[in-house]
Amino acid sequence: MSFKYVTIIAFVLNFRCTAQDGVTQIEIVQPTIDQEATSIWRTINDISFFESQGYRISLPKGSLINELIEKSKNGNFGNDDYPVIHSLLENEVFDQGNYDQAIQKVNAQITLMDDLIKELEATQSAWDWDFKMFTTYKVVFTLYGTGGSYDPDQGVITLLTNSNGEFMNYADPTNTIIHEIVHMGLEHSIVRKFDLSHGDKERIVDAFVYLMFKTKLPEYKIQPMGNRRIDEQLKTKRDLDALPTVASALNESDTKWSKSQN
Repeated sequence: MSFKYVTIIAFVLNFRCTAQDGVTQIEIVQPTIDQEATSIWRTINDISFFESQGYRISLPKGSLINELIEKSKNGNFGNDDYPVIHSLLENEVFDQGNYDQAIQKVNAQITLMDDLIKELEATQSAWDWDFKMFTTYKVVFTLYGTGGSYDPDQGVITLLTNSNGEFMNYADPTNTIIHEIVHMGLEHSIVRKFDLSHGDKERIVDAFVYLMFKTKLPEYKIQPMGNRRIDEQLKTKRDLDALPTVASALNESDTKWSKSQN
């Protein structure tokens, strides 16, 4: 699951990265209190959207968080609430050990992720449109949010986990990380250029990942959202070359592309 990366004025994430053996394009970011406070702030800021889309949401329990959620729903939540969240984490909630198992699982799949990224790099030259890629993708772990998110300008992926090292939607984190990498690749040249709805964006990304990597990511599935007619146009890996045509047709008035949501 993904949503637009929100920049919080005056608060910048201070990434502390763990070293990886060998050369890899995946850089694991050790979680910090600042990063987690930002994840909570972003989630509460967009809580109404997430609930309207039916997302499962992970946030700390307690009256303070409930009060902030109500502020957000009433339009009164903002940057001034960030220090309150930060203080809660620092004094009561944050524990670095809660991320250890998740980090170990992602580390174990680094080779697979690098192979999939190399396949994207080798294939993109055949497309008559731009798929944005980064030399390094930073993976930031969080206990809070909706599953996964991305920053298409910085190459940062935020991955939801829990203290047991479990991930939402998939047992293997590679599925979500590659999903977010594809989101970043399509964000400017496809999603924003053709002003795609949230549902259509997700369905196109899912179709893309499925067609590219269905043998290497056998558990990957297409979410039940967006225009089902996308599936009729994206049936094979070769069809990805025509992705701009498919995306542009979604906003045309022609009845064959009427937005029939699932």
